[in-house]
Amino acid sequence: MADEEEQIARVVATARDAVGDHPLLTPVLAGLAELLSDLVQRWSLSLGDVYDEGLGLPVVAVQADGRPAVLKIDRAGPGFTAQLATLEAARGRGYAAVLASDPARGAVLLERLGPSLASARLTPSAKVDQLAAALRLAWEVPVSLAAPAPPGEDKAAQLAGIVRRFRQGDDEDRWGAALDRAHELARHLSATRDPTRDVLCHGDPHPANALQANGIPRYKLIDPDGFRCEPEYDVGVTVRDFSREVLASRDHATARARHSALCELAADLTDTDVERVGQWAFVERVTTGLYLRWFHDEETAESFLDAATVLLAD
Repeated sequence: MADEEEQIARVVATARDAVGDHPLLTPVLAGLAELLSDLVQRWSLSLGDVYDEGLGLPVVAVQADGRPAVLKIDRAGPGFTAQLATLEAARGRGYAAVLASDPARGAVLLERLGPSLASARLTPSAKVDQLAAALRLAWEVPVSLAAPAPPGEDKAAQLAGIVRRFRQGDDEDRWGAALDRAHELARHLSATRDPTRDVLCHGDPHPANALQANGIPRYKLIDPDGFRCEPEYDVGVTVRDFSREVLASRDHATARARHSALCELAADLTDTDVERVGQWAFVERVTTGLYLRWFHDEETAESFLDAATVLLAD
């Protein structure tokens, strides 16, 4: 019992360090120790290492009846319910397999996978190749799992709203042109959407959300949002995160050429429209930067926004 209490205290302490004072996640911490104690008994868990990479609550490596697994705790609600429904419907194809879940309390036990694609020493094109392979399987989950977006509330319209809401007065000199372009593109994508092409999108298929698996595909996706949108949205996200490579290019023209080639590769691998892939990628790059700044990750946020400025056409 003492070992179990120590394990729970360690996980709670790590979670507090990771979450800080974030308003959406701190309420989860209040009952975390009690929840962990219950799950340890109910699912026969032994708590191991805590993975505290990325944003949000940490994920815990566990042994579940002697089987390697991971325990994820999140804020219960519609977002978590959609994520869990997507994972369960996939049954391990393209996504991590669900071993047990408690949707009302925001808990899910998943198969334990390997290192993330983000940590792999691969080129951006090789990473996009792996993400595309996972997405092709992930899109097999029936789109009917998610309700259609109400008029004016589709993903592109939501992203246009993020640009308006998170924009700050002192952004104009450094990022104003990129913010304007992202807002314009988001409105265009919303106005020209074709709901008949919708798939059940992952929503955030970047390299850190793809973990090494045994078999085909080589990587499986985690943490889906599970909403309807055109497939080009997901594909745009796969090419969104390479800000370091954009900023390291010898000039802006080279950066844009390399980025365009990456969009073409991603579109070819997924049989999607390259122009819309590039448009989604730009909007996502800007809105991700704004979101990361709201999450107090200033350095990473600036890299996204600076890269978006580089990728603006002359």
